[in-house]
Amino acid sequence: MRRLLLPLLVPVLAAPAFAQMPVAPQTRSAVAGIVGDIMVNGQAYEYDRQLADTVGPRLTGSENYVHAVSWAEEKFRELGLANVHTEGFTIPSTWEPETPAVGRITSPRLQELHIYSLGWSPSTPSGGVKGNVVYLQHLTSDGIEAQKDKLAGSIVLMDDKSLGDQSAFSQILQALDHLAKIGPKALLLVGGPNGTESATALTFDGSISHFPIAQVGREDTSLIRRMLDHGPVTVEFSFKNRIRKNVKVDNVIAEIPGRDLPNEVVIVGAHLDSWHPATGAQDNGTGVATAIDVARAIKISGHPPRRTIRFVLFGGEEQGILGSTAYVREHRADMASIDCVLISDTGAQRAKGWYLMGRDDEKDALKDVEPLLAGLGSNDTTPSVEFLFQTDHISFDLLGVPTLVLWNDVDKYFKLHHKASDSFDSVDQADLNQGVATTAATTYAIADSSQPFARHDTPSQTEDWLKDTRQWEDYQFFKSAGVFP
Repeated sequence: MRRLLLPLLVPVLAAPAFAQMPVAPQTRSAVAGIVGDIMVNGQAYEYDRQLADTVGPRLTGSENYVHAVSWAEEKFRELGLANVHTEGFTIPSTWEPETPAVGRITSPRLQELHIYSLGWSPSTPSGGVKGNVVYLQHLTSDGIEAQKDKLAGSIVLMDDKSLGDQSAFSQILQALDHLAKIGPKALLLVGGPNGTESATALTFDGSISHFPIAQVGREDTSLIRRMLDHGPVTVEFSFKNRIRKNVKVDNVIAEIPGRDLPNEVVIVGAHLDSWHPATGAQDNGTGVATAIDVARAIKISGHPPRRTIRFVLFGGEEQGILGSTAYVREHRADMASIDCVLISDTGAQRAKGWYLMGRDDEKDALKDVEPLLAGLGSNDTTPSVEFLFQTDHISFDLLGVPTLVLWNDVDKYFKLHHKASDSFDSVDQADLNQGVATTAATTYAIADSSQPFARHDTPSQTEDWLKDTRQWEDYQFFKSAGVFP
């Protein structure tokens, strides 16, 4: 999951109702067998172990990512799925740390810094970056203009207070573009507690930032700010990153063909890439393991559903939802045939149900499915759009396709998200199986239903939805930047 700088906490307005989706007795019987198999014989925990421990961290386009693609293809083929293949897209740049970052305060006294290169930052020049630190008070165009004479040629420091109360991520990106035109030497961003890297990037399209950007420990950031209250502060830091331009990245696809309506499709998706401080066991190894184990359980049940179930493991999610957006662009003409997209990308705490992202018609459609989930404790929904632009459902939503995102508690998840603690030992097997079972039951019920899941929104309905959820401004920015289809 691509965690943005600010939470998108917005109210949701009601959408028109849609008919409930009936669940036939034979569907219920098949779901019971599938869920029972997952809870007793589930393999998601082992799949996640292999991905995290054997493949390891999977920065998009890296050698490990390529290994992960081959591993996923092999798993799908071993399960006997059909149409196993890859589909590629091109990322503007790949990025991998080549040397650790080192840095220190040089005046008013020496102090080593807890420092890391931000993702998709260029390397520092030979000899590193050295200069005066200027604290950016307000990350807005007006705030940057007010300090531009001091910011130009300096090392700019930014913390949570610099962000203020901005609610639109597009405003933050526009302000950063404005800052780039001022010409700072480098940018220091506040990170987690000293010694805790929390990997992210400040570009949203897989491009390299305009100048070196480093993440500094929270306590170190506070120290620099206190020092600035009493006089000038200078720092120096360096790091080297391996950057390659215009690299082909693969999504992995496999199918269980539908028995009656093979041209109608339910997609189960997750992102295969991860950040590098750990092994991406939760973000998003658990999502990948969920998709593969859903495929396993439904395939061995011997009861293919009416519609085709397509499993898609996307690349480039962490760099701006690139793989899923590329998939939607490539298959735009097929969007009308996609009945629903189900995404898992919030770790493996126990599932509570599904994020509806503000679509109440989906809530009505799930009414008959909820009894299948009651015994798992995951028969609830939430209209929250907190993570609307943060995982692989969004490009489908923007073309009107109904989507569901697995709803888990995330309090533990965000303590390890993008950090060195995102390793396999953080995964609870029973909780993971419960989320897999929730996904499998919902997927099979939708794919086997006698009627479509929910309406496909028109462009006008999609616009109204974005405005109702107060996401229109961000959408327009990303659309104009070519991020979304």
